Amino acid sequence: MKLIEKLKIPAAKIIKLNLNQLSKNYQLEKLIPALIISGFFLINLIILTKFPFIHSDEAWLSGLSRQIAATHSLKSTESFFDLMPRHPHAIKIFFHLIQISFSKIFGYHIFTFRLISLLSGTAALYFFYRIAQLITADNYLSNLAVLTLAVDIHFIYSSHLARQEIILVLIILIAFYYFLSKIAPGFKHKFVSYADHKVKNHFNQKHINLALILVTAIGFHPNALIIAMPFIFIYNWQLIFKNNLKRQEYLNFMLTIALGGAFFILISLSLDSNFFSNYSNYGNGLGVFAPFSVKISRLIDFYKKIFYRISGTYYIPPVKLQLIIFLLITITACYKLIKMKLSHFNNKNTKLIFYFLISLLAINFAYILIGRYNQTSIIFIFPFYYLLFFSLIKNLKFKIKTLLSGSLIIILCLTTFITLKADSSNNYQLYLKNISHSVPAQTKVLANLNSAYYFSRGSLFDYRNLAYLKQNKLSFADYINKNKIKYIIYPEEMDYIYQTRPTWNILYGNLYPYYEQLQLYLKENCHLIYQFSSPTYGNRIVSQIDQKNWSIKIYLVE
Repeated sequence: MKLIEKLKIPAAKIIKLNLNQLSKNYQLEKLIPALIISGFFLINLIILTKFPFIHSDEAWLSGLSRQIAATHSLKSTESFFDLMPRHPHAIKIFFHLIQISFSKIFGYHIFTFRLISLLSGTAALYFFYRIAQLITADNYLSNLAVLTLAVDIHFIYSSHLARQEIILVLIILIAFYYFLSKIAPGFKHKFVSYADHKVKNHFNQKHINLALILVTAIGFHPNALIIAMPFIFIYNWQLIFKNNLKRQEYLNFMLTIALGGAFFILISLSLDSNFFSNYSNYGNGLGVFAPFSVKISRLIDFYKKIFYRISGTYYIPPVKLQLIIFLLITITACYKLIKMKLSHFNNKNTKLIFYFLISLLAINFAYILIGRYNQTSIIFIFPFYYLLFFSLIKNLKFKIKTLLSGSLIIILCLTTFITLKADSSNNYQLYLKNISHSVPAQTKVLANLNSAYYFSRGSLFDYRNLAYLKQNKLSFADYINKNKIKYIIYPEEMDYIYQTRPTWNILYGNLYPYYEQLQLYLKENCHLIYQFSSPTYGNRIVSQIDQKNWSIKIYLVE
């Protein structure tokens, strides 16, 4: 102070300097998350089609979108499945409409459909950051939180794969941000709109709005149930045990969810009058109607397979360290909650820990309830565990929380760097290039669905159809003649599946009834015109990928 007086610096100037410094700090704090999120998008844009390898499900989903666009009918089914039973429904309708829109702008390429996932992942990071701001009230920790999710290899994987999971992650994060900022007491409320002031009982309206956010997920994937379950658990808890939720508010939320589900069911029935029986039969084949006790035991197997990276055709990123860390986070959070005996439930941080734990419990309950245990659905637990982690450390000393979060980020960065270096490749473009040497894109072919991005709509017939030859009273030769197939692209994978039967019958059905017919037909009615090797696409079974140079033979039907 004496120094200031001696220098005769006016007080107003000092205040102005301090305000300028604060303004610069504020701008920097806003810049850091923007750099992290935009950096995530730009870096992943470069490697979008290189990691992971292209899965046939990606071609399956985009192929149906192409068929819907071409026929201008939501009743359309996949052109590459003529014998395999397929039935239309509305439970993925939004996803197909988005894919159609993007394909009209960017063309029918794998990059186009993976771009949808990357944009969804980038948007998910933004809402994750906003939630982190709410729960930590600390820009420094919020920046570390968004960086943690951005460098996680499974989040990157989900943001590349042209499937719906990352869109569901985006929806649940939007819903959770809305819940914390608009509904849950004790948090800073944002996004108060003019409409909120116009509604007399706008608090009830907020419960309806939350339900509507969750209902949109039904238009993307049946796993919408998984992302709705955390809120169903929270609402039931608040109604039954805490008595801090009005019955009308509870009913508004639950009825909106139910009516939203009914809306999609009605659309599905308009597309397929036998929707219930057809969809039930499909679910039965995936284990949806297995006994509940069996489903519970499968949950343990599900986590074991993720931990040890055991899979059929889906790439599973290395997340062993993350799962161990998640277990430690669970134990720590449960200990803290039990220690408080929920007596401090009105405490903001106690509520947060409880919300995240009950959400994780609800997600696992939904896994059991659905019973399908698709490996890609594991991503739903990742954002909640990272948010729980930062909720647990936010009140620790600066050095300790920096050390813990910094260590986690370093571990994730190393795992991601090693994985991307080992598992990124340009094999897919080479695979399609080899096919293009001998096969015109407009010609009828029998081939693996993962090659569909080269062929014109209606040109490709997938090997899965062959399991239904007997059911349709067709021989292999009849099938080729019926569809006027001119080329057969034969991967060595087919021989491997036959030799190891019945282990891999889940991929194309039972090969045994038609395998000898196929071999005889190739020998007597076809001419081998080209052969190449593909360690990645010659055998799509994950345990066999890159184990050898799997051959792919191209036959011309004479």
